[in-house]
Amino acid sequence: MDNPRNPFVAAPEVIEEEDPMEEDPILGSRDSIRGPQNLQQRLAEEPVPAEEPATPVEVSQATLWLVGASGGVGTTTLAGLCSEAIVDAAVQEPEWAGRALLVCSTSAASLEAAAQLARKSATGQLPYELVGLVIVHDRPKNRITKPTLSFARSVARMFPVAMTVPYEPSWREVVVTPAPSSTRLKTVLRRIEKIAQTGH
Repeated sequence: MDNPRNPFVAAPEVIEEEDPMEEDPILGSRDSIRGPQNLQQRLAEEPVPAEEPATPVEVSQATLWLVGASGGVGTTTLAGLCSEAIVDAAVQEPEWAGRALLVCSTSAASLEAAAQLARKSATGQLPYELVGLVIVHDRPKNRITKPTLSFARSVARMFPVAMTVPYEPSWREVVVTPAPSSTRLKTVLRRIEKIAQTGH
């Protein structure tokens, strides 16, 4: 027979044990790391190099903007691999009625954002003209599921022209200058330049 619990004594607290935390390549087994406690003061003490104001891009008939459907899709990298006629829209907004290529990744959110922008473009709700789509693979091709591939194909068909940039793992590394290493990427860059010059 169980002893009745004394109502004047608090019941012992039961602490559920969590599973051990998996190793993180940056933090190891820790859940966080601590740095400077007053970051603003520390940064204020460091000399800040004077930044030159960004000079506006000279716009011509051949100017083509790269607009990201979502963040981190590679517009800056792609623009850096092209001539000065190709402008990253994150640096300078497309001019009214300018021509733009939309850039998205193979993530579901980015593809969905690209589809929404295609619909807006078709109904005249964008201040610029979307003339095509560039899908940047954000993971190796054997890691993309069939539903994602099917969705990517359906989104690609919403644009006058659609191209794909293969996954480039080296581009994610520190102090690596992106360079066109694959035949497909070189072909895509030539096509982007041609669209800038001829419109198609």
